[in-house]
Amino acid sequence: MTSIPRFPLLIITIIFLIAGNSAISSAQTVEEFATTDSLKAGDLFNYSFTLKKDQGYDRIIYPDSASFNDVLELRKRQRFSVADFKDSLSYRLQFWGVANDTIPSLPVKLVSNGDTTTVYTQPVPLLFKTVLQGEDAEFRPLKPIFQFFAAWWPWLLAFLLLLIAAAIFYWFYSKRGEESEPAPEFKSSPFLDPLKELENNLRQLKDVSLDSEEQFKQFYINLGDAIRLYFEQLYHIPALESTSREIIYELDRRAIDQRLVEQTRIVLREADMVKFAKFTPTREQAKGTYKKAEEFLSIAQTLHGSRIQQMRQQHLARIQENRKEFNRQNPQEVQA
Repeated sequence: MTSIPRFPLLIITIIFLIAGNSAISSAQTVEEFATTDSLKAGDLFNYSFTLKKDQGYDRIIYPDSASFNDVLELRKRQRFSVADFKDSLSYRLQFWGVANDTIPSLPVKLVSNGDTTTVYTQPVPLLFKTVLQGEDAEFRPLKPIFQFFAAWWPWLLAFLLLLIAAAIFYWFYSKRGEESEPAPEFKSSPFLDPLKELENNLRQLKDVSLDSEEQFKQFYINLGDAIRLYFEQLYHIPALESTSREIIYELDRRAIDQRLVEQTRIVLREADMVKFAKFTPTREQAKGTYKKAEEFLSIAQTLHGSRIQQMRQQHLARIQENRKEFNRQNPQEVQA
């Protein structure tokens, strides 16, 4: 009886295994579809795909919000069971890009009896639609530099002001030498309630006029700074000097309530779009962003009341310690 050599037999076995795996992978297919041809910043659109299966699986893992890049924000996801071996998923996405982008190839994992099979969607291109006018898209030529005659009167005015300041300085210190030095007084700083500060800042923005691009820009800057200041006062982090991404990272690292983090992400992202991407929102969009800030205030009042009360007590304790130290260094004032 003729025996087959071991090495060719091993190659044949590997070829059959690869062919078997290819047949299993091809038994499942996924078809994707996006309801858009061009987008501008802030646009919402639907992205969906259909999964065709050859059998029932123990578990199917679909793409979540972490599967999309930074310019796409997942607002809603729905799954529909079309048939026993066909599923359909619909994603509601919001586009925040300022250039052409792509929905990447997304994995769908099929789990059965401890084995996992992964199928991938095809990438979908997203075309960016600018809101600039055609004539504004080109850089305008620089204006020529004009030469002006030097004016002499500002120098004369500065000299007169310097003489007046010198006379006031001499008179003030000569009188101060004649009078006795006033006794020092203990001064305590008031406690700044972060919730009250946030509430006052939002109240000032509620009825502000939004009639020009500059007013929209200043509104969003002030709205974002109100929330940044709240976190800076509450957690002592440099929120006013940090980028939106750095603030969100710090909040996630501190395990801050996700409702606050979500409201903060929405307000700061739209403020950044207005400041840096030349995005001009509508009044309805501005009112919606302000509503998110009011919801942030309501959640913060519920979550942080006890923490702020503790901060108030610590502030009063520091004042008492400072008062004791002042009295120790100025015993004559205590006797008086």
